[in-house]
Amino acid sequence: MKRNLIAAAALLSLAGLAAAQSSVTVYGRLDLSVAQQAAAPDNKEVRNGSGSRLGFRGVEDLGGGLKAVFQIEHRFNADEGTQSNATRFWEGKSIVGLEGAFGRVTLGREENPAYTYAQTVADPWGTDTVASNATIINGRVGSTRYSNSINYRIAASGFTFGAQVAEAEGNTPASSGATTGIAADKKPYSLGFGYAVGGLTLGLGYENPSDDDDKWMSVYGGYNFGFAKLGLFYGNGDNALAQEMQSYLVSATAPVAGGELRFSYGQLKNKDLDLIRDKQFGVGYFYPLSKRTTVYADIVNKKPDNLTEGYKKTGYDLGIRHNF
Repeated sequence: MKRNLIAAAALLSLAGLAAAQSSVTVYGRLDLSVAQQAAAPDNKEVRNGSGSRLGFRGVEDLGGGLKAVFQIEHRFNADEGTQSNATRFWEGKSIVGLEGAFGRVTLGREENPAYTYAQTVADPWGTDTVASNATIINGRVGSTRYSNSINYRIAASGFTFGAQVAEAEGNTPASSGATTGIAADKKPYSLGFGYAVGGLTLGLGYENPSDDDDKWMSVYGGYNFGFAKLGLFYGNGDNALAQEMQSYLVSATAPVAGGELRFSYGQLKNKDLDLIRDKQFGVGYFYPLSKRTTVYADIVNKKPDNLTEGYKKTGYDLGIRHNF
């Protein structure tokens, strides 16, 4: 009897150890705002403030410092309850791989490293809300993420590095002034490098999308002085029509009255056509009601050279975001 009790205790101990070696996290975001887009028709509406999502990520300890990892993330329109992409359910991420002292290798749909380490860090809004600087930092050339990709990432002593190559299938070039949905010419790839120590943040990215002619380089530098964080971004490359695109963005964030004040000014220019594709100024304030819930307000003014007659130059939003 005593021997049976010891055996049962040992089995329970092993079961508890196995459970501790594997974990799954459910996470998500609901973000809605009353908004008017800039450089758009009069379209005041309740809309997604920043990609509402539902995700699952997990890790399993395989022993010897090796881990299995996965992450899947669904994006949806919280105002209507519909998915954000009509054909792709796991729009945000869909990856599985291994992680260890060698770094992290994953397969599937993943952010490209140039976006992660050099672009989104440059935008005080992280490419969210009506004040997003997405088209300025990606030059209307790059993409946020690629499907059917192989990814490698490693981080050590403040340095981060990422590399990605993807199949041409399912990855069409950004429009870049051309017709959207044009067929892919080659496999896209992306490289990203980041460095963060103390108040200093640096980022460098290079992306070669799936058209024969397009490419995009991103450089970012920022420093947190305590009273404010200042940043400067520069981008240069060619679009799918082999036209040179060039952009810059200056930004600042500062803690004010328990919240965060955000500011940016930048532009994207087609140098071959001498045409300003995007030129915008944005300011916003984000106030946390708790660790998970934030209210915010933004205002942005856009002045592209080819603004359609009757379109609003000024946009705004007033929203609430809850992370879980």
